Parts: sequence; C-alpha cells; structure tokens
Amino acid sequence: MNQRASQAELLGASQARVAQVIDPVDWEHFCAEYWDRKPLYLADGSDRFASLADAATLRRLVESGTPWLYRRLPEMYIDSGFVPHEDLVHEYVDMDGRVARAPRLDRVRQLLLNGATANCFGQEAHFPELMALKLAFAQAFSAEVETSLFYSQKDHPGLAPHYDCGEIFVLQISGRKRWFVSDQRHVNPIVGYGGPVAYDDKAPHATIELEPGDLLYLPRGTFHHACALTEESLHTSVAIKMPSYLDLLQALAGNAADLDAMRDYLPLGGPAAWADARVELVERLRGATALPAYGAAVQRLLGRRIPAR
Repeated sequence: MNQRASQAELLGASQARVAQVIDPVDWEHFCAEYWDRKPLYLADGSDRFASLADAATLRRLVESGTPWLYRRLPEMYIDSGFVPHEDLVHEYVDMDGRVARAPRLDRVRQLLLNGATANCFGQEAHFPELMALKLAFAQAFSAEVETSLFYSQKDHPGLAPHYDCGEIFVLQISGRKRWFVSDQRHVNPIVGYGGPVAYDDKAPHATIELEPGDLLYLPRGTFHHACALTEESLHTSVAIKMPSYLDLLQALAGNAADLDAMRDYLPLGGPAAWADARVELVERLRGATALPAYGAAVQRLLGRRIPAR
C-alpha cells in the first residue's frame, strides 16, 4: 500500500470514529450544516463515553498535584471566578539551580472541598481512550486538537460566560450539567488577535441539560457557561484548532523573500501610490504561492498540528 492510500485509509477511519461520536448526524451533514455555523445538541443518555475517564480518578490526580506536572497548567474556578495560578503554585530553585514549580496542595484540596471546578489538560497519559479520541479528531479535521477534563461540583458554576477560539465538542462522561448557550457569537476569533468582546446577558439563549453520553458542539465564538446539577460532573472538551487563512499568509511571508519580485521597491509616489499597488501585490503573491517552498511550508504548518500515531 502506497503512502497516499495509507493516509486516505487513516483519514477514513478517523472520520468514522468522529461519526460515531456525532451519531445519528452523519459526517457530511455535520460538515455542511453545523461546522463553524451553529451549535448541535445530541441527547443519548448512555455510558458510551464512560471509558474516556472517570471523576474519582481525576479528582485523585488533582488532589495529588499531578496535572501541574504538564506543560499547560490546570485551571481552577470557584463560583464563576478564576483562581489565579500564583495562588495554586509556588516557585523554587531546585538542586541544579533551575526555577521549578510545585502546586500548593493544601490550597488545591481546600478549593475542591469548597466546590471548585478543575479543568485539566494533558491527562491522556492516564486515560488511553481519551488519547485515542484526540488522535481521531486530529486526523479527521487535519487540525491541532486539545482535550481537557472538567471536574465540576453541584451548584457551583465554573467559568463565567465566555467564548472559545476553537471549535468545541463537549462529551458528557458522568453526572449532569446545565448549559446556557447564547445566540451571541463573536465572529472568527483567533487567540492573540483583536480585543475582548463583552457578554450580552440580554441576548437569547438555549438551556440544555447534558447527561452521560450526551454531546454538545459549540462553534468558535459562541458564548456559553454551565453549572453541575449532580454532586460530581465530568466532561471532556475536545477543542479543534483549525489552520486559518492567516496561517497561510504567515507561511507565505516566510518564503516570499525567495522571490525576486517580492523584493522589488514599491512605486514612487508615497502612500497613495503604495495603496494603488494592491493589484500588483496580489499578482506577486500568486507567484509566491507557486514556489515549491510555499507548498513545503503549508505541509509543515499542518504537520506540526497533527500528532503522529
């Protein structure tokens, strides 16, 4: 089997796995009607996500400080308020003279006793089925994917109303959680660009109660918040971070200097003449996209976003 056929087979298997998650909506219908357009709620009420993780194990991991060993620090919230990282971690100099960090376990455990939410990243090492799911989503969407586990407690809201900069799939693993999904949506947000958008609490919203096996898909920019209805609630958020046209522009900029035409001066005449050069710029950019180096840059862009199996 050649490499292209092998890649096609892998893509097909990954899309089939995602199709199981969004069943009874099929892959083509989801992409055409919902993807980056509108939320999707699928009630199932089964234990189909139970193998991904469990609340008791995650709580033990949090109480032991394990999530703080990973690259991205976990987040904790108490009644819609974010707990600053400096309240949860202290830094020290280790035996080799390097700055290290350790969680303040007394503080972490007290927050849990008070009903706090813990949002933990990078826990796939403890939950193999979660890793398999992450890989399937990454291959299916040709995108960078991050999974997080939300441990929440009854009547204690986690995050305040907010939106995400990636597509979000919420898979309810155990317990029940009430979600408030606003009609308000920030168009095409990208991390690090633009200013924050204020939440409009007067905008219409849907109220959705997720039970085990249920799924909620939220396009990027959709304002939402949630609160657990049972003593414990556990869900995973699968965040899809798709490449954008801005990424392609950045890939192009990195290779445009190799094209003689892109190193030409702008025309004489000052700002007015430079603004009129936009048509010529488009033509020269088209030439830059024909360079083999541009295709290689795009491949690197995609390759670094998709984890290898």
